[in-house]
Amino acid sequence: MTALPADERWRGVAGGAMLIGVAVMAAIYAPQPLLAEIAAEFGRTALEANLVVSMTTLGIACGVFPAAWIADRVGRGPVLAVSLGCGALLTLVTAATPDWAVIVAARFLAGLLMSGVLVSAVVWTGAAVPRLRRARVAAAYVSGTTIGGMSGRIAAGLGAEAWGWRAGIVLVDVLVVLGGVCGVIAVTMLARRRPSEAPAATGGTRVVVSWTVRARLYAIAFFAMAAFIGVYNAIAFRMTHPPFSLGVGLTSMLFLGYIAGTVTSVRAGALIDRIGVRATILVGIALELAGILATLIESLLAIIPGLLLMAAGFFVLHAAASATVPAVSPRPTVGSAWYTLWYYAGSSAGSLLLGAAWDAGRWPAVGALAAAMALAAAVSAATLPSRPGGR
Repeated sequence: MTALPADERWRGVAGGAMLIGVAVMAAIYAPQPLLAEIAAEFGRTALEANLVVSMTTLGIACGVFPAAWIADRVGRGPVLAVSLGCGALLTLVTAATPDWAVIVAARFLAGLLMSGVLVSAVVWTGAAVPRLRRARVAAAYVSGTTIGGMSGRIAAGLGAEAWGWRAGIVLVDVLVVLGGVCGVIAVTMLARRRPSEAPAATGGTRVVVSWTVRARLYAIAFFAMAAFIGVYNAIAFRMTHPPFSLGVGLTSMLFLGYIAGTVTSVRAGALIDRIGVRATILVGIALELAGILATLIESLLAIIPGLLLMAAGFFVLHAAASATVPAVSPRPTVGSAWYTLWYYAGSSAGSLLLGAAWDAGRWPAVGALAAAMALAAAVSAATLPSRPGGR
């Protein structure tokens, strides 16, 4: 089979990686905007309804290391494809079952099985392109996760408004299947057409550095994600209270702020090539912190740009950090598993801590704690090498 030109090949792989990102994140967060409707149908409290999302992230935390072990032995591509297929099937179960316990169990199993995508995607798609293009492919995958997180939530909300929450989840599942199938096929076909002289993802050119560098990258993921997801969760409460008093529909449109993250994460690979990993992460943290501070102003004219800045900054630093971890890990898939674990630990911690901050001191407390988390990420990033892993 004739090899494609290098630029055409890596851009095609990047497109496939983006579609995989769309699929996995849409599947993970499909029920999130529908929790009120789900709670009403089953007569559950808000805390119980949140199990539909939190059990998914718990499943991810439980599954990352078994998935990494299996991927290293069976192959990352097969594990990724099977994981996505299982995620799509369990999302359909979520929409179809009349039993509350089955919904909660299905969401846990979905997280457990889709962890195979989260630990394999960056390494597997990166193996299909030359080493110097891997950061850009990883950035495309992260960009896809922003699109999937945003479009999945919006599609679920619009479908639920028209036909009910079950139809909203089915609509998202269609997106999951289309994105997953097209993404996996694209990467698989283009990987087969890679010239034989291209280095493999786990080849001898990869530089393994001190474990302390990896620890800093994990800390960045934890603190930056805690601040980001905590603010986006708490803003929903703020917008439904005076002086804003917006409806749920309008409040959900704030997730369109993820568009800014889509744009910046796509550019993260080029930014790393130009200024290095450390500087790229610090730029992202600075933007995230600026966005947090802007939300302290009691005006939508400041809050909306603040959320845009937060998304822009968070996803550029996340793209840079997640692309760097495999390059500095003795076992890339295990390195990605650790990163995924700390990333979702940050998501859980941020949701709980900033939710408690809202209860205790409303938005000033939320903003202060989120800013402290962003600063903790900056401290972790400040001592990173400029180009860990030899980038």
